Amino acid sequence: MDPRKWKRQSSALSLQALAIDETSNSSPAGSSPTSSINDSRNGSFFTTMKRSISRASSKTLNDASTPATPGTPGRKVLHKSTGSSSSFDNVRRRSSATSVVSMRHARTLSLSMSSSRPSVTGIDFKTAIDWKTQRVEAHCGLEADPQVLRSKPSYLVITPDYIVKMRSRTEALAAFPQIGSVNSRDDGGSSSLLPPPEPVLVIPVHMIVSVFMAETSRPSFGLEIWWRSSTCRAAYCSTQAYFVMPQDRSELMRTMSAQLKAKSLEFPEASLVPLEVEARIMDIFAREEPEFKTCKPEIFPVVRRTSVREDVLSKDKAKKQQEGASWYLALGRNSCYLAEVMPGSPVDVTYQTFGLVTLESFRANWIFHEERFVLSFREPFKPAVTLELASRYYRQIIITFMKADRFLKPCWPTALQTRETFRISGLTDPQLLIAGDNYGGLKRTLDAFLTAYHCSPVEWEINWKTAYAPEFRLLPPKTSEKYAVLQLLAVMRSLRYNGYFNSISFSGIDLSGLWEKLDTAGRTPVPYMNRSCLALSEVELSHVKFGSLLHKEIHALAFCSETVRQIDLTDCFTERNFRSSMPSSQDGPGFLFPILNLLELGLTKCNRLLLSGNYLRPADIVSLVEALMTQKVEIQALDISNCGLSDMALRDIFEVLFHQSQSLQSLNVSNNRGRVHASVIANLCQIIPDLRKLNVAGVIMGDISGPMFSFDTLSRFEYLQELDLSQYKVNDATLHALEQFLSQKPLSTPPSTFHKLVLNNCGINGREAARLFRSLAHHPGAHLHLNGNPLEDGIEDLCRAVALTPGPAGLHIDMVEFRHETNFVALMKAFTSNRNINFLSMVGTAPNPSSDGPCGPEVCQALEAFFQGNRAVRYLDLSGYSGKLDEGQLARGFARSLRGLASNTTLTHLRIRNQNLHDDVGTLGVVIRQNRTLRMIDCQENNWNLTSIQFLSKSLKLSSSIVEFPFPQAEYERALRRVVADIRRQAAAGGGSSGKATSSSIYVEQEAVLRTALQRQVHELRETVVRNRDALEAANGPFAMDLEESDATGGERGWPSLEMKMPSTNNSSGGNHAVGICDTQHTRAAPLSPLLERTSLHLQPPTANPVRLLDFELDSDLMETPIDRPTSDMTRRGFEAPSLAAVHANELAVTNGTENPYHIGDTDATALFLLETPSGAASPEAGGCSPTDLGMPETPTTSTPGSTTDGSGESESGEPSSPEFQLSNSKVANDAARVPSYSANFDMGPYFAGSGRDFVISRFRLGGLEAHEEE
Repeated sequence: MDPRKWKRQSSALSLQALAIDETSNSSPAGSSPTSSINDSRNGSFFTTMKRSISRASSKTLNDASTPATPGTPGRKVLHKSTGSSSSFDNVRRRSSATSVVSMRHARTLSLSMSSSRPSVTGIDFKTAIDWKTQRVEAHCGLEADPQVLRSKPSYLVITPDYIVKMRSRTEALAAFPQIGSVNSRDDGGSSSLLPPPEPVLVIPVHMIVSVFMAETSRPSFGLEIWWRSSTCRAAYCSTQAYFVMPQDRSELMRTMSAQLKAKSLEFPEASLVPLEVEARIMDIFAREEPEFKTCKPEIFPVVRRTSVREDVLSKDKAKKQQEGASWYLALGRNSCYLAEVMPGSPVDVTYQTFGLVTLESFRANWIFHEERFVLSFREPFKPAVTLELASRYYRQIIITFMKADRFLKPCWPTALQTRETFRISGLTDPQLLIAGDNYGGLKRTLDAFLTAYHCSPVEWEINWKTAYAPEFRLLPPKTSEKYAVLQLLAVMRSLRYNGYFNSISFSGIDLSGLWEKLDTAGRTPVPYMNRSCLALSEVELSHVKFGSLLHKEIHALAFCSETVRQIDLTDCFTERNFRSSMPSSQDGPGFLFPILNLLELGLTKCNRLLLSGNYLRPADIVSLVEALMTQKVEIQALDISNCGLSDMALRDIFEVLFHQSQSLQSLNVSNNRGRVHASVIANLCQIIPDLRKLNVAGVIMGDISGPMFSFDTLSRFEYLQELDLSQYKVNDATLHALEQFLSQKPLSTPPSTFHKLVLNNCGINGREAARLFRSLAHHPGAHLHLNGNPLEDGIEDLCRAVALTPGPAGLHIDMVEFRHETNFVALMKAFTSNRNINFLSMVGTAPNPSSDGPCGPEVCQALEAFFQGNRAVRYLDLSGYSGKLDEGQLARGFARSLRGLASNTTLTHLRIRNQNLHDDVGTLGVVIRQNRTLRMIDCQENNWNLTSIQFLSKSLKLSSSIVEFPFPQAEYERALRRVVADIRRQAAAGGGSSGKATSSSIYVEQEAVLRTALQRQVHELRETVVRNRDALEAANGPFAMDLEESDATGGERGWPSLEMKMPSTNNSSGGNHAVGICDTQHTRAAPLSPLLERTSLHLQPPTANPVRLLDFELDSDLMETPIDRPTSDMTRRGFEAPSLAAVHANELAVTNGTENPYHIGDTDATALFLLETPSGAASPEAGGCSPTDLGMPETPTTSTPGSTTDGSGESESGEPSSPEFQLSNSKVANDAARVPSYSANFDMGPYFAGSGRDFVISRFRLGGLEAHEEE
């Protein structure tokens, strides 16, 4: 064969080999030198001649033209074509710098195409490359295997493209004569025509997955290399190399890392994951997180490290290196996955799933040649799962995990992240810019915890109609009786550092499952650092450190956020739950201890204790009494109503309440078993300067000579809001003081805040009620409760007061008995003339009817005139009451008076329960068809049957104003029982003994038919209500119906507002999504235009800045509305809740893009290589991947203010500062010189787009507290 022709074929095949993934099935552990030598000696003569001619030709060509930049031209042996063709197969080798660049570009394209086409087999890198043309970056001798007799030390050579292992230094010098020329020991240009020795192992650099220190039992200094196989891209190969001196290992690791970095910078678009493996991981992600299936996960090839490996004897080592499984680490939205891919076709993938928020620790080292890292995940009540991994992309993995942690827990302090979770030696705190979200990122954090704990979603809303808004309110579950323990933990931990909410409500939620619940499966640290990076000491944490999960979570809620003013624990630990779930022992601190402990230390603002309905153990009462005696504790509100407190417990509490006189504003001790003397209440009120709410209903006993509250005492209560003295016989002196206090005309500024006076069952007659009614004329928004009082005595005075004076806005006179119908008629006539009362409740109030007699004509006429002539009442409750010992119902036939509602244009809410309306359903149906202002009719418990429900359904279809007609499941079951009872009664009356079988079958069929008919009628009734609501919202444009509780009912529940209001929008997370009431059957209106938003600015909730750094304080004082209102109009008003609808969990927007929010862009990937280990970091020999557990961090040390540095490396004072990063080699240093100062600022793509990039972040430490400022 012509040598020149053979040379051209060899050059083309060499270039083809450089463009294809290499195949290497040999390693020091799997191939012996003897076998390789024997194979070389058995080569044919023609093969030897071809190699000699090829080497001679290559030497002549190199002498004639030496390239400026050493390339990687290869030397090939003859082989048979495998049938695969490529456009690069016919490219010839060039000996110029241009050819080197062209070949590298060709290799780049080939690498990107290698995952989509089969690898070319039959090419051996050991014989296909002319090693004399390779530039040697480093070389070093390896340690001889001590387990093999007379073994010789092998030799390792590193080139820009390959890592080559030779059997000995002599063979390395023969294959790489340039080594000898550099060391001036051997002649690099040997003219021998003998073929050079073949390498034992050849590893392409671009195929390397990880290089790290070997973890074996040998005392040598080892190195472990993992790379991808070319025969099966889903398989890994590995080898180990041992060095005599640690300096040699460190130098070679540094060189390998530099070559890997150069390849990554040269080919940044090279595929990291084979396409078939990526497709399988995408399927896993879509199955595990279907709500984010359009978001592409971040996938990194990794090596699953094991424990320290024990060396085996050489005779037990495999003769040939076997291909093993490959591993990939993928990060989804809320979870990460470790996938193990077994080689084969098709690929077999097994994976493990870990919640990202369960990441307990991430230990690594930022230095270049330490690619090992350790991940530890731990779910509650389970042991931690530790993953010992390694990857050449370890820096991208570190930053990606840090981004994920900041994205899912945006309100958690960065100092806690770097101290507890990410223990990265040599890495300064990067400033990660994370996309903003409404409500402190609550939804994304809560969803992440629920996903990590494998829990179903919970029901929650954001309440704006409270004194300390916004309030997070956890709602009772819809599908079960109570929440699981993991669900409660997910909610509490998602709220731990959220600085957006001022109050948290668990009212009505059973928290007894957390009582005495311990997590002994692993380390459960107590939250020791708050949002301002203030750390507690061991002494301060000692009382909570060994407590239950309930203690730790309540401690975290009260301490970490710094903005929470109150935690509503009403009915969370009822006596029934206590008996069934809690231990019987009385030892140990109660659930109040964590909050009281923080109050004593002065480390929480949560000084409003709402504990109504809970069973307080003696330990809780002792803790409460001790806390109230402490001077540092300042309790603002104390609600211990319905707690079953005894006389002794109430006495102990009232004795120490005098210490809280300067701070106490709200006190509720009503409906307990114990009693307190009236003089104790009177003396306490005399020393409290700013009392706003007092409820002592049912706990007062005894008489006092003077008034319980003197006029001077009441005059000090400038902001008094509520006063409840129910079930106590109020004397004339107290009534006179109240009348005198309420008769005062309040100053115009501030306006009157008094809105509730409750005197139920206090023996108030009509004359005394008239005096109180007149005194409330200066408080137009107040409600007067006079339930159960003998108002018929002196009814004339009350009727005159009601008819002639404005009076309060709400009047509650439930369960008032009238012995004479004339007195009831007179009162209804007075209500007809009143023009100020808009809420009237008369539940169970009616004249005494004759036995089974009809309603008198005077009563019917008075009620009809009231319905027709009243122009003030909007909320009316005329429900009846029927019990075993008492009854309060209007007589039969009173429904005729409902005809007056046909012309009523004021009443919007009507409730008539338990008044036997089934006989007069025709009148009610006519009213429904004719009235045009009624929006709610509540007529439950009126003994409806199928015929009456059918008539109501037809009447509602002819009405367009009724948008609320409560018909719950309990009412449906009552109607069904009534229908079934009628069938059984008819069957029993008409059937004889001979036709029992026939009547029974007919009865079953009739029952099924009537049940179906009843279901159809109820369904039509509900559909009609939804139709009317949708039509009303559509007719009012952008306005939406407010289904929240109305503010005009004085705190009474079950009265939705049903007013058309401007809905609030969730704009900060990138989309316009309307938010509103918690009702799955109701839809909200469309988003508003900016003009309409501006016109209804007072209805908008505070919204977080979408580009705010999440380390910034996200409390309510720093929130901004979507439309900035003028500064001059910004005024604070005490206890004025905004008129906003509640925001439900299902109505918040979820940003779902095609790019993962943790994605690191091209700029970020390049910048990662410029972030070197700063001076003073760990030694290169230390490894740093398995540090010991850090002790309890204390408060950060105080630094000098103003010591921040800008991009130029100089401090603000002008003095030069120490360099923040240290570059590893001169090449990277030259690259860094052309790049401006970089501070690990990573782009978020669509999650942080727009004007957010114009914000400049300046970080500083002041007094040990970490803060940020926006410029």
